[in-house]
Amino acid sequence: MNRYGLTQLEKLAIGVAILIVIAILIPLYHQLVDIKRTTDCLSNLKELATAINLYQLDFGNALPLAYYADADGTPRTDSANRPLTWVVCISGYLRRDLERTLRCPADPTGGSTVISDPRDSSKTLRLSYGFYAPLSAARLADLVNPGQNILIADSLAGGQLGSLNPSPLLNGNDGFALTFDDALFKPTAQSKYVVRLAVWRRRAENGWVADNLRSFHGKGVNVLHADGHVSTRAPEILFVQRNARGRLEPPWTLPEPRSDRD
Repeated sequence: MNRYGLTQLEKLAIGVAILIVIAILIPLYHQLVDIKRTTDCLSNLKELATAINLYQLDFGNALPLAYYADADGTPRTDSANRPLTWVVCISGYLRRDLERTLRCPADPTGGSTVISDPRDSSKTLRLSYGFYAPLSAARLADLVNPGQNILIADSLAGGQLGSLNPSPLLNGNDGFALTFDDALFKPTAQSKYVVRLAVWRRRAENGWVADNLRSFHGKGVNVLHADGHVSTRAPEILFVQRNARGRLEPPWTLPEPRSDRD
């Protein structure tokens, strides 16, 4: 007697095979998506590097301002009470669409800081990148290791650990100026880490260890260095390291005029 169709055992075997294939393909798909988003984010940072380089040619090899401020250091705002940041400095040198360039495709917030569009004040832009405030308007000649100093990085306006920055630049909307945990723009002897990086803990236990941190991208935080090259750094870049004289070491060093160097 001829048998038509599949037996229950054969159906079960096919079902198991399909589940195995799906279990393999789903992680692979997520990995490919992360690679694509990481590549696009690094492309954004390269575009920012080109714009900053053009800015430097016009402004004596100095880096852009992290933010605009009055003489007493109070951050300036526009007519909509939004912060005036480094984006204003380089917007005229950016060739690509600002909205695309300033927002990381992997940023789950879609850009957590809102500024006015320098090209059209009736529009807004959302930022996914932060500028390291101590390098505001610094000259490359005053940086001991420009190839190691981080200038711009993936960032969240609320800081890490899901907590709000205790010293916001402007009403909780910091305009993405990466600063220190215990001071607004300059480090103190007690400074331990840089705030507002796109790195946070998944759980409260175990402290600051790599396995307990996550970021926009699977391998860490995308950064632009002061010399213009880009890279992906591990979450450990949060921590502040000092040499024997107490000076900050890369990647969070400060400008040092040649007369003050060792």
